[in-house]
Amino acid sequence: MKITGKTDIGAVRSKNEDAFDYGVLPDGTVWGIVCDGMGGVHGGKVASAAAIEMVSEKIKKCYNPSMSVTSLENLLLSAITTANVDVFDRGVYDSSLKGMGTTIVAVLIKGNEACIAHVGDSRAYIMDKDSIRQITKDHSLVQEMLDKGQITKEEYENNPIKNIITRAMGVEEGIDIEFDYVCLQEGECMLLCTDGLSGMISDRHIHEIYLSTDFDSLAQKYIDEANSNGGKDNITVVIMEG
Repeated sequence: MKITGKTDIGAVRSKNEDAFDYGVLPDGTVWGIVCDGMGGVHGGKVASAAAIEMVSEKIKKCYNPSMSVTSLENLLLSAITTANVDVFDRGVYDSSLKGMGTTIVAVLIKGNEACIAHVGDSRAYIMDKDSIRQITKDHSLVQEMLDKGQITKEEYENNPIKNIITRAMGVEEGIDIEFDYVCLQEGECMLLCTDGLSGMISDRHIHEIYLSTDFDSLAQKYIDEANSNGGKDNITVVIMEG
């Protein structure tokens, strides 16, 4: 499986508070993580970097080739929960970091089985030559409004408060992590991204770029397109293709 990732500050922000990491384990199992930090003068960058470091190290240290999909979920649960406490504690003990937090979307792909964990509005998509589908559901205020029928899908897409999230890592001592399972089909591609991409480019356009761009150029192409549409936030992508 091929895997690549990239981050960019965008066209507007003065600093990049996104972070990412990815890798391939000895048995070929692939993992990827994307985070979007927020809070404090430097807190967002600290939160996302700490989350990436702790979760990636836990995956590399604790993964075992004999693990089932349920065990992969438990591994991600343990890693994210531990990282959440660490980020929360840093905010408690350092006043300059108070209130910091980060989104996270993380995936472990073993064979054709993918375990996806997420908190916040960083997303996981699956694409093939025919379609794109969003696997994760945003933990955001407008998503809750859409679920309750208070706004239409069109109002959701163009809502000025779309970036207000209802869950984040490190904001509270406890954390509510959502899991999704997907059996990947041959030729499918998984995309992890922050809202710096999904907020600047429609799902349809994300798919069109995928179809028209070679894999090695895809991460940069997504960043270029998001920036050409305004680049209002940091942009981060991790892409995995079998």
